[in-house]
Amino acid sequence: MRPSDPPVAEWIPIAAGALDVRDSASFAPEAEILVAPAEPGEAVCLIGEAAALWRRLVAAPRLPESAFDDDQNALLDDLRAAGLVALGPAHPAAVTTLRPPVLSSALHELVYAVVARVAAAHGIRCVFIKGPTLHHQGLRDREHSGDVDVWCDPPRIDDLATALEEWGWRRAADPWRGTTIQHTVTMAPGSWGCEVDVHRRLPGLVLDDSAAFEEVLRDAQTVRYGAVELLVPAPSTHAVLAALHTVRPVIGAGPRTTGHSAEAQRLLRAVGGTVERARALGAVPALRAELEPLAAPGTLDADATGTPRDWLWRSEPNHARAYWAAMREVPWSVRVRLVRRFVWPPDDVALASARQAGEPASSPTRARWARLRRGVRDWVATRR
Repeated sequence: MRPSDPPVAEWIPIAAGALDVRDSASFAPEAEILVAPAEPGEAVCLIGEAAALWRRLVAAPRLPESAFDDDQNALLDDLRAAGLVALGPAHPAAVTTLRPPVLSSALHELVYAVVARVAAAHGIRCVFIKGPTLHHQGLRDREHSGDVDVWCDPPRIDDLATALEEWGWRRAADPWRGTTIQHTVTMAPGSWGCEVDVHRRLPGLVLDDSAAFEEVLRDAQTVRYGAVELLVPAPSTHAVLAALHTVRPVIGAGPRTTGHSAEAQRLLRAVGGTVERARALGAVPALRAELEPLAAPGTLDADATGTPRDWLWRSEPNHARAYWAAMREVPWSVRVRLVRRFVWPPDDVALASARQAGEPASSPTRARWARLRRGVRDWVATRR
């Protein structure tokens, strides 16, 4: 082709994620390809001629319209309207490989792919933590998880949450919204059926949010879920993060149990290099008891300074005291706004609080009064 010639328009298979499910017992016998469109929409299964055409495009890309008959081009036009093929010289969501699922739940795997594609489309760096990757790295026996955890560039957490709303997820009620106190934005699922937790940090590290994220990215590894490449922590880094998650304080639960401590130590022993990664990540203060058997005597002293993020306030005996302790981390101007929000929260927060407490609430106002009574009762009880 001469440089002056226009580029040839070719059919390109595109998707936010795709899996070959022909041999999956979880799908009807006629189902062949589970695919999420390149634009916001629900996952669909391709069957019959549509599946055959899409598979042909993946196997032999760069096919022009002339390679297909009129009926096939008409079907490809329908697939283009559904966001599953494009006609042009290239496309950022082009699919070049089609493989069977590597996770036990194909839909769960597709969610990983969709979140990764959405983040990439908005220029948001991210790494996927916990979940099935821990199993594949030999760090836990259980393979399946009920949600997807993604740690993104901290200043972009709201951007990613907003982008996922376009795909059908919605933000769970959160009294901390608009502050940096809460480490996670929970995205409740719609038709996808899989919650997504968008993290700005992981509790237990002494590094600031951006430094911790960069440290996790430093040795991150690439995996392929749903025809999309995404990043996961290296095994030694992941073992440290999983150990922190295991011993993290839970409001009202008291000190960590010996069982939790033993599990964290098992994770830290499972792969090499965890002591070094704990030092680099700023995880030694939170995990010192579990790390000491793995390190030479006295070698952790220099790394045991600093206060783990989200650790002290989560150790409080009830939510009223925990929330007050957490608010000490923000300026007074923000603190006053949060006090007002906790005393008389928005409708969604009030109703969610009633559901979590197991109390019926016929209206947001009743839920607010009930929440206020619980808070006062808990505060007085601990003062005694």
